[in-house]
Amino acid sequence: MISDHQIEIGDVEYSKLSHVLRFTTACNAEAIAMIEDVVGRTDMSMEEIADEMRKIFENAIHMAYHRGGLRRKYD
Repeated sequence: MISDHQIEIGDVEYSKLSHVLRFTTACNAEAIAMIEDVVGRTDMSMEEIADEMRKIFENAIHMAYHRGGLRRKYD
């Protein structure tokens, strides 16, 4: 088990006009290795690893949203 993973967020910007939140994500080699383990590949480019991190982040938000009982009401 990898226990020294580190993921940091910085350079946070929010546009009130477009309602878009932008930020920079930095992760160390252990966090990158975790992504490779999750995907089951060690031959990915850094762009592919970043895309996999995006997918995991998006899935985590959806799971937390629905598990927390905050489902949107559709009328």
